[in-house]
Amino acid sequence: MSPVTEAKRYTPYLDRLAALRPAERWPLAREWISAEPRPFFAELRAHAPIFETPEVTLLAKRADVIEALSMPKVFTVDLYRPKMGDFMLAQDETVVNYRDKAVMRAILALDDLPRIRAFVAQVADAALDAAGGEIEAVQKLARFVPMRVVQDFFGIRGEAQELLDWSYANQMDQFNNLPYDGRPDADAIHQAAEDSRVKLRALFARLIPARIAEIKAGTAPDDSLTRILSLNLPAADHFGMDRVVINVGGLLIGAIETTAEAVINVLAELFSRPEALVGARAAAAAGDDAAFDGHVWEALRFSPIVAFMFREAASTITIARGTGREKVIGKGTVVLPLSLSAMFDADFVPQPEAFRPDRPFHAYLHFGYGHHECLGRYVGGVMIPEIVKRVLRRPAAHPAAPVDMAGTPFPQAYRIALA
Repeated sequence: MSPVTEAKRYTPYLDRLAALRPAERWPLAREWISAEPRPFFAELRAHAPIFETPEVTLLAKRADVIEALSMPKVFTVDLYRPKMGDFMLAQDETVVNYRDKAVMRAILALDDLPRIRAFVAQVADAALDAAGGEIEAVQKLARFVPMRVVQDFFGIRGEAQELLDWSYANQMDQFNNLPYDGRPDADAIHQAAEDSRVKLRALFARLIPARIAEIKAGTAPDDSLTRILSLNLPAADHFGMDRVVINVGGLLIGAIETTAEAVINVLAELFSRPEALVGARAAAAAGDDAAFDGHVWEALRFSPIVAFMFREAASTITIARGTGREKVIGKGTVVLPLSLSAMFDADFVPQPEAFRPDRPFHAYLHFGYGHHECLGRYVGGVMIPEIVKRVLRRPAAHPAAPVDMAGTPFPQAYRIALA
């Protein structure tokens, strides 16, 4: 067998892409990223670790993913700006980014995590008890529980369905409605997000004066909104009410859909793996959170909430310099660091195809990496596994139907029988 024939035998994805016109390659690759990412990424890592299309360049090796995410001034988040305005997540190494992030980290105290986890357990158990013999786990559990955290711990005490709708609208627009997505309904999605932000600002216009009055009276609850309004930062810090609204509002947008998708993905993955499910249930029953959480993060490695992040090159740069895959990335190139692929790179993750719940947490990229690592990673780090645990502590729990995405990027329904 000739080397050419041997190569073709093991590159079915790349062969199909090579046979297409350049303009047709990204749409097909995008389909594979949604439907069959792991085998596609494995082929990229082996044969085309830096893969260029006219729309985007894909980075498949872990080293290259980390390199890109470690250079925020080169691989920027400029694509976020039309969606997020002057929110810190849309800025790279700026005064606003560092200041706002520092403020938010101060009010999201790590000391709160045991209390948050206990609250999540209580709310999740109540939802499961109320459901009877079967629960629709997306709406009644995976979205509902983080929404309650938003209300009770973040202090955004709005009407439940409105909070859910606003979070969904912004997640759709900010992370699933980028130019390279080519959505026919792009304008409608963006307008829905804009409308939701107007309504959210109106809610804060009511919440903030009432909360300030409670603070003065000594009756305010201890939540994120109270803490941020109690800081009394000097005017020179330029952290006024506009920054309060945009940053506390960001907690809502970031908390609900991401948590919900992670919970559903983990449950579906564990239910599909009988041996892992036995181990997870045993850890849950024993109250061993460290062992249980390991099962959750490993399940999420196989089925993460996103397969990639997105960045835009602010200048021309050579990536993977000195390696056989070295490539020049031109200014203005949209680069997709494939985080799912990076978590299966055997150069960094031993036995990547094996389900190993004892992996160190640095094997994962669930909360991003570097300058734009998820602000809420520690809250999410207790919310996600605790919701999953409450389900698996019920011995009879099993799927009653597959996860239904309903043509969207997010799970819309997942029926779980509880008895």
